[in-house]
Amino acid sequence: MLRKAPFTLPAGFLAAFGYPGGRRFVALFWEPSGDEACYDDGQSYACGLCDNWLYLDFVHRADVSRWLDENRLNLGNSDEPARHWLIADALTGDLYAAPSREAGAVVRQQQLPNLEKDRGIGEGGEGA
Repeated sequence: MLRKAPFTLPAGFLAAFGYPGGRRFVALFWEPSGDEACYDDGQSYACGLCDNWLYLDFVHRADVSRWLDENRLNLGNSDEPARHWLIADALTGDLYAAPSREAGAVVRQQQLPNLEKDRGIGEGGEGA
C-alpha cells in the first residue's frame, strides 16, 4: 500500500546523498549488509556510496520518525533488511512509502499508481 508522506524531501537532498540523477522516482532505504544507506531508481542501484549520515539525520527527524513509527514503516536498520522503501519524486520533493516490492515496481516503471482515482491510499495519504 502506497502512503504519501506529510513532508517533503529537503531541496538538494538527492544530490547531496549521492544520487547522480537521471530518473524521476528514486527509492531510498537501509541495507544491513554493510550497514549502508542505498538508492534504487530502477536502472541504477548504489549501496555504500551514499551519505549515510545525511540519510540517518533525515529519517531521525522528529516528524519523519513519528510518521514512520505511526505507519509501522521499516526502512531497514543494522539488524534487518528494509520491508519498505521511501520513494522520492525528484521533480517535486514529494515522498511516498511502500512495501519494497511495490516500491521496486514504481521505480522500474517510473510511475506511481493512479493517486487521483485512489485518493488517500493508506493512512497519511492525501485526503486521509
